[in-house]
Amino acid sequence: MMVFVVIFLYMVKKGAIYSPNTLKSCRIKKKEEFCGIKEIDLSIPDELKEEIMSMADNKNKGKRVVIHGWKSGRTITTKDLIISMPRVWEWYKKICPFISSEIGEQVSITQDYLPTTCSILIYEDEGDFINWHYDANYFNGRFFTLIAPVTFYDNCTEYKYIDKDGTEQSIRNTQGKSILFEGNKIYHMASKFCKKLKPQKRLVLSMQFATDSQISWWNRVLLRIKDIAYIGI
Repeated sequence: MMVFVVIFLYMVKKGAIYSPNTLKSCRIKKKEEFCGIKEIDLSIPDELKEEIMSMADNKNKGKRVVIHGWKSGRTITTKDLIISMPRVWEWYKKICPFISSEIGEQVSITQDYLPTTCSILIYEDEGDFINWHYDANYFNGRFFTLIAPVTFYDNCTEYKYIDKDGTEQSIRNTQGKSILFEGNKIYHMASKFCKKLKPQKRLVLSMQFATDSQISWWNRVLLRIKDIAYIGI
């Protein structure tokens, strides 16, 4: 029995099971403090958006992963982004001070060999989505994700999350805004993509930050297993 309890608690911690207690501390924090998630005033420069859209149009770029009931979509990893779009990588590094000011703690980028450090998420086929989940934190410090929209089509899909009161909230892609969140505390998903009017894609640039980006050897193994579900083998 004890083994099952330990496994259950581990699954909650790693984001496999929703827990209403992850944002409990938010209820007593001051309103201006960062707690879990917020929209920030930040957008990708237009010339970089054009580069990202051009790369995403190439079906040979990135890896499409479909796991029934869990996720479907294409991802262009950090490695491909650095090689093909070095200006986007440089912009990601330059915004660290701004992200630190929004959080209230000093953060740095995560390692360039991790496939999801700075990646492009592409929703393009009918029904592309990712189901409810946490982003498990494998780093020594706190871990944050910034989602910066590239496209703004009306294509059904939107970012959804459960707030500190247990209520489902939605955030649509908005010009000039990005979503900054602490993924191991925010239960979130991307609703199913649908095409309206003409062929479209939903593109977002996903960027990771940490207060201490070092990873233990054991967490490195777990992180590699997790990445298989997102970017394939």
